[in-house]
Amino acid sequence: MISTARAVTFLKVLNSGQTRPCLMLCEDGAGTQFEMVVKLRAGIDSGTAGLTCELLASLLASDLDLMVPKPFVVDVDPDFHEAIPDTTLAEVFRGSQGVNFGSQYLSAGYTTWPQERSIPSSIVQMAADIFAFDLMIQNPDRRKDKPNLLRKGDDLVIYDHEMAFSFLYAIGQAQYPWDNTGMGFLRDHLFFGGLKGRELSWERLQGALEAIDDRRLKMYAEAVPGSWRQGDKDATTRILEYIDQARDHSKLLFQKIREVLI
Repeated sequence: MISTARAVTFLKVLNSGQTRPCLMLCEDGAGTQFEMVVKLRAGIDSGTAGLTCELLASLLASDLDLMVPKPFVVDVDPDFHEAIPDTTLAEVFRGSQGVNFGSQYLSAGYTTWPQERSIPSSIVQMAADIFAFDLMIQNPDRRKDKPNLLRKGDDLVIYDHEMAFSFLYAIGQAQYPWDNTGMGFLRDHLFFGGLKGRELSWERLQGALEAIDDRRLKMYAEAVPGSWRQGDKDATTRILEYIDQARDHSKLLFQKIREVLI
């Protein structure tokens, strides 16, 4: 379900943000090499929980027919850090030996969604589906100042879901959108202003969510590396329980999505 690749060559750090995702040359099991964006386990505050969020959000998005870069589990050799000239970054690599999260790097023809860009009529429905998806997975990290969105023609590709499933980090009782809680972040969403007041439909997306059965959720669980799982209530277990509840409460969930855009 998820392919594994091996880190071959460090190319560069993609941005100066806290997580410092790296562009790397990686090799898959067939010996094919290609560029990949790799998030290192020791480079993010949430550690393996954040990597789990990335992987499971990618799988769910694909099953909902939303476009995401192809996800991978990326193996970093124990001595890989020795080739990194930046000593601080080398320590991050040293602490990330073993499996990390990667996604295929998209470059030719793809551009980052610009700030204050209106939504072209040809992609309004796709934007609406992405908005609903971010509510569904409690992802507060797709904003005007940080779109985490690539466009190529009428294709929209979403990425960076480390902060999704934010109920994992809740202080006190977790909040769920079908209970009309945990939705405050939506007013800062990249597409909130452009979608508000429009006539929109999520029948396709709702049907796709309802079609994710227990067998499929088990496949999600099996895709998460064992070294990322800790205890009976690890991130994987809690996220899959959440997706199961979202599916079972789909009518209420999409009703809340409609209400927030009235």
